[in-house]
Amino acid sequence: MHPLSAPKIDLSGQRFGRLTATCYIPSRDNRKAWSCLCDCGSLVEVRGVNLRSGKTKSCGCLKRERMAEGIGKTHGMYGSRENKSWSTMIERCHNPKAKSYADYGGRGIAVCDRWKSFDNFFADMGPRPPGMTLDRKDNKLGYSPENCRWSTAKEQQNNRRNSRRYSFEGRDFTSLELSEITGISYHALRKQLNNAAGDVAKAASKFGLSKVRLRALIGTLEASTA
Repeated sequence: MHPLSAPKIDLSGQRFGRLTATCYIPSRDNRKAWSCLCDCGSLVEVRGVNLRSGKTKSCGCLKRERMAEGIGKTHGMYGSRENKSWSTMIERCHNPKAKSYADYGGRGIAVCDRWKSFDNFFADMGPRPPGMTLDRKDNKLGYSPENCRWSTAKEQQNNRRNSRRYSFEGRDFTSLELSEITGISYHALRKQLNNAAGDVAKAASKFGLSKVRLRALIGTLEASTA
């Protein structure tokens, strides 16, 4: 960021009522606005002076709730599994101070404009099934209705861009897939794969599995999924 466009007071990561300042937005008219994430799930731009003075404490949901005599959050889903998935997505893509920002927003992964509203996100994704989390089909692309789904931990691990794959007789497997095929503990097998420099047969032999047996187990899996 150019020194002249940098904020005099860094508010990123600080909370102001229901708002958390995520990133500074340089403005031609020198209004010094911040992009803020509201507890209800909405993104809103607020002038820094209004945050610090307490004039602005929410995206507007607080006022609406008071007018509705405390009925509840604007969409009634604050704190739900779906809302937590949405908030995590927004944080990792738009808050440079988020722990995982480097792997998401830092490498160009963005949230589509439609999904900057939680209501739109939920309308497109629907309820989050138990045991599943938000996953991108193509890890080179951002978050959008076309590229996202609810997935199990296994599906995400196999789809992860940095998941190492191990080759055995012309086929590639993740350590999780090999664990399920062989019945060997995931962590124990992964340790032996590392010790064997990725040699699947050598790692499996540490657990008494020969190449012939390993080949048979893989063949059985292929037959069951054919």
